[in-house]
Amino acid sequence: MRRSALVLCLVLIPFTLIAEEAPRRLTLEALFAGNELTLDRPSGLMWLPDGKHVLYRTKSEDQQELWREHVLTGERVLVANWSTLMAELAEMRPYRETPRLRDVNNSARDRFTPVLSPDGSALVGSTKGDLFLLDLATGKARFLTGNAEPEIFPAFSPDGTRLAFVRSGDLYWMELATGVVHRVTDRASATNLFNGDADWVYEEELDVERCFWWSPDGTRLAFLQFDVSPVGVVPITGSSMPYPELERQYYPKAGTPNSVVRLGVVGLDGGEPLWMDTGKGDFYLPRAGWTPGGDVWVQRLNRDQTILELMAADPTSGKTTVLLAEEDPAWINVSDDLHFLADGHFLWTSERDGWRHLYLYGADGAIVRRLTSGEWQIEKVYGLDADETTAFIQANRSDPRQRDLLAVDITTGVLRSLGRAGGGSHAALLGPQGEYLVDTWSRLDTPPRADLLAADGSVVRELWRTGEGLEDWDLLPIEPGSITADDGTKLYSLLIRPRDVEPEKRYPVMLYVYGGPHSQLTQNRWGGSRHHNLRFLADQDIAVFLVDNRGTGGRGHAFEAAAHRRLGELEVADQLAGVRWLKEQPWVDGDRIAVYGGSYGGYMTLMCLLTAPETFRAGIAFAPVTDWRLYDSIYTERYMDTPQDNAEGYDASAPLTHAEALASPLLLAHGTMDNNVHLQNTLQLIEKLAAADKKFELVIYPNARHGVRRPQLRLHFNRLMVDFLKRHLMDE
Repeated sequence: MRRSALVLCLVLIPFTLIAEEAPRRLTLEALFAGNELTLDRPSGLMWLPDGKHVLYRTKSEDQQELWREHVLTGERVLVANWSTLMAELAEMRPYRETPRLRDVNNSARDRFTPVLSPDGSALVGSTKGDLFLLDLATGKARFLTGNAEPEIFPAFSPDGTRLAFVRSGDLYWMELATGVVHRVTDRASATNLFNGDADWVYEEELDVERCFWWSPDGTRLAFLQFDVSPVGVVPITGSSMPYPELERQYYPKAGTPNSVVRLGVVGLDGGEPLWMDTGKGDFYLPRAGWTPGGDVWVQRLNRDQTILELMAADPTSGKTTVLLAEEDPAWINVSDDLHFLADGHFLWTSERDGWRHLYLYGADGAIVRRLTSGEWQIEKVYGLDADETTAFIQANRSDPRQRDLLAVDITTGVLRSLGRAGGGSHAALLGPQGEYLVDTWSRLDTPPRADLLAADGSVVRELWRTGEGLEDWDLLPIEPGSITADDGTKLYSLLIRPRDVEPEKRYPVMLYVYGGPHSQLTQNRWGGSRHHNLRFLADQDIAVFLVDNRGTGGRGHAFEAAAHRRLGELEVADQLAGVRWLKEQPWVDGDRIAVYGGSYGGYMTLMCLLTAPETFRAGIAFAPVTDWRLYDSIYTERYMDTPQDNAEGYDASAPLTHAEALASPLLLAHGTMDNNVHLQNTLQLIEKLAAADKKFELVIYPNARHGVRRPQLRLHFNRLMVDFLKRHLMDE
C-alpha cells in the first residue's frame, strides 16, 4: 500500500518536493526483540577435501539451508534445507525422550560442530543427543544412534570407515557400513570417571572438549581420562514446576582439588588401556594427539601454570621423554599452535621474550630456528601449505588493535602480508592443500566480509559481504583513541559521543568495562549488537567510553601479566585514568559518570564502585565474581596463584572485602542457573551489603545461564539498565 501511494505522489508533484525517508534510529525493540539488525552471514563454513569447494549454512527468515560452493567460480548447489532436515529427523528419531543430564560435566555436549568425513562425502551431526549421517550427494540423512543417553564428539577414523564417539563417559566406535557399535572403555559403576570427555573446567579455561584422537593408522585411540571424585559439587536449580530439577556440577574452586587426569592408549578391541607415564603430582594435560610417525604427544602444565612441557610418549610402552619446556614466573598461556611436519619437525609458539612468536624444532626437540620476532604477537597459527615450506598465521604486527594475516617462509623467516590492505581484523580458514584461504574480516565501521585468497596473498574473489541493510540506519560513529596511564603507559580506548554534541552542554558518560585477561574491547573489528547497544545509549545523550587496561590482551605478556596476583588493582587504576581523561573534556560532566559490565566486567564494576566510591554516580554489575575463592581453579590460579599462597591478594581483590564502601546506586543482575559464575557470588555480596545497611537494586533471571541470551530477557534487562542510568545520570 505504501509503495502505491508513493507512485501517485510522483505523478502529482515534482520529484524535487519528495523528501527521502530519514535514516532510522536504534531502539531497544529493534536491538533485542527482532532481527532487523541481524547480519545475514554464512555459518558453519568448512572446506571440502578437494580444496575447491566449501560447505556452509545460510539463514533466510526462519529457514536454514546447507550449500556447497565452488570457491573459484561461485557456482553453488543446495545440499539440503537444514531446517526441514532437522524437522524430519525429529520425526524419525529412534528414541523420543530427550535425555536429561543431572550430573553436569561438560557443557559442550550438545553444541559441537558437525564433522566431515575424510573423503568429503558425508557429514555427521547431532539432534537431541542422537547422531545422524547426511549424504552430501543426495541430501538424505539417516540416524546412526538411537539411545536414551546422548552420543557426543563424533570423530571419523583416518580412512573414514569408522566413527568414534563418547557415550555416558565411555569411548565407543561404530562400523559405518554395518552400524555395529563396539565399546572401547568401560568405567562400569565408576560414575566419577569420564573417558574422552573433558571436565567442565578444562573445557571452559583450557578450551578442551573432545579428548580422544585416532592413531594415524586407525588401529588405536589415545584419550584422556578424568577422575572427578576429588572435585567439589555445586548444585544448580531452575524454576520448573512443581519441583525444580537439580544439576550437580563438578566445579573445582580456587585452591581446592582438581580432577585427576591421565593419558591412555587403547586398541579398538578394548581391554585395559596402556597409560602413558606423564609423571606424578598435581598437573594439567591441556593438549595431546599423535605425531605423524605414530607416537603420542602431550603437553603437561604444572598446577602453578608456570612450566609447560611438550612430551613424546611411546604408545607401546608408555615411556615418555620431554622434548621442550617453557617457563614463566607469572603464567604460561596455552595455545593451539603446535603443528607437525611430515618428517617430525614441528612449529611451536612461545612468549619467552615477552611476545608470542614462531619457532621451528626438530623431531628430537632441538630448536632449528626462530621464525618471527618483534614487539608484536602471533594470535594463531593456521597451518602449512602442501609443500610444508610456508606457515600461515594471524598476528597484530601492524597495530595491537588489528589482526593481520601473514605467511612465513619456514626456511628463511621472511614474512609477507595476505589479503586486502586497509586495516581491520582478519581471520582465516586454511584450505586442505594450503592453496587457498577464506579471509573473514571487518573493521569498526565495516561489517564482516569474506574474501578468497590465494596462497600468495592476492584476493581471488569476494565470497560474501554483510550489512547491506545498515544504510537505512543512522548509526553513531565509534572513535578509536588512547589515553595515558599513571606511569605513562599508553592505553587504547573507544568513544561514542552523543548525537550533535552542543558546546554549552555537559553530558554524562557510561564507562563500559570488561578488563579481564585475553580480552580486547578496542580491537578494530565490527562490534555487532554490543556496539549497537552502546550506540543506543549515546543516542539517549549518555556518552560511552571503553578502555583496555593493563591485564588485557594484544599488548605482549608483560602488559597482561602486570595484574598477576592482584586482580582488580591495576585494572581499576587504569580505568580511573580513563575517567580523569573524560573529566578533561569540555563536553563531559565529570560528576555524572557510571560504570557497567558483565562477568569479569561485573567484577570490575564492583571494584570501581567499592575502591573508588567518590568517582562514580552509579554502577551496573551482571554476573560478577565477588571473591576469587568462589571461581574455578584453572582460571583463578593462573592469575592469582592459590588462596593458600596469596591470601592477602585474594582479600584485596574481593568485592566482598570492600562491600561497606558502597556509596553509589548499584544494580545487580544474575541468572539462577549460571554454571560459570555461580549465583553464590551475588548472594554472598547481598549478605555483605545488607549487613552494612547498603541499598541496591537486584534482578534475578530464572533458568538463565552466564548472561542473558533469550530475546525477551535481553530486552527486559536492557530496559532496566537504560531506566536505571537515566534515573541516576540524567537528573541534573
